[in-house]
Amino acid sequence: MTWLQRAFLQPIRGTLPRYGTAILFAGLGAGARFLVDAMLPSGFPFLTFFPVVILCTFLAGRGPGVVCAMLSGLAAWFWFIPPLGSFDTNGRVLTALLFYAVVVAVDIALIDGLLQRQQKLVESQRKLGEMAEHQTLLFKELQHRVANNLASIASMLRLQRRRIERDPSSALAVVDSANARIELMGRVHRQLYDPAARDLSLPDQFRHVIQQAQDVAGASHVQVTVDAIDARISVDRMMTLMLLVTEVLTNSIKHAFAPGQPGEVRLALERTALQTLRLTVADNGCGMTEAPAPETGTGRPLGLGTTIIKGFAAQLNGTLHVDGRHGVTTVVEFPEESP
Repeated sequence: MTWLQRAFLQPIRGTLPRYGTAILFAGLGAGARFLVDAMLPSGFPFLTFFPVVILCTFLAGRGPGVVCAMLSGLAAWFWFIPPLGSFDTNGRVLTALLFYAVVVAVDIALIDGLLQRQQKLVESQRKLGEMAEHQTLLFKELQHRVANNLASIASMLRLQRRRIERDPSSALAVVDSANARIELMGRVHRQLYDPAARDLSLPDQFRHVIQQAQDVAGASHVQVTVDAIDARISVDRMMTLMLLVTEVLTNSIKHAFAPGQPGEVRLALERTALQTLRLTVADNGCGMTEAPAPETGTGRPLGLGTTIIKGFAAQLNGTLHVDGRHGVTTVVEFPEESP
């Protein structure tokens, strides 16, 4: 709400200023009535009080308007309704006071209703503006994420192409693997950018993504447990985190357990220091007979899954550690907020 709109709705704010205004306006109405008393014929005791009640209600609100109306009515009754200088009553006096009460009540109700409608309109405009700004931000964020995802897919396909060059007989398996990864990436993308899912807690987001990964891999025999805090992570970084989780989980499902063999994967997310998170994904499978070699070293080359995981960890500005001695435990530590 802009300053001009706030000023239009109710420029006088605060209990003391508002009700002080009511007393001031009642006094102004009485003073004005005294000034024009000699120019008016009898029978107009409330003439100058109606405008001040209307102005007071508009400037200070309904409560001060009622107070101003009551004070104005008492002033008119005492000084301008015969017998003057008293609060004596008779039928004519009661009729005049009733007429005054009805008129000012209607005035106050109309002005208060107008102000409330205007306030609701301004609030609706503010919310619509916020929604439009939010939708624009989401659209830009979505474009950015789609571009990043396409870049990730392109990088993955380049790695798969090198594998096919080394072993042409693996082409079908490589294509199937790439297809599964792209399908899972699409499912995760739809989930995180679904407006209905934006209010889900982080543990629930993990559970939904894990279910998607199990559905794509056909791994209902693998039990996955989640023990995660509800950290605040932007949607952009959340996408990277969820893709990392799905890649680690897919690796466990494919390599840790024999086909159809029951297994267990535990996922944990904890806060280790100020704005630092630790993600741990551990399975109870067969482990690794050989530790992954560095990209620039000798020995067994990095598998595609491990390369992708390292890339996602780097996008989170995190560190990656893999222990394959008892099952495989993957630990990623990363800042909670973007640096």
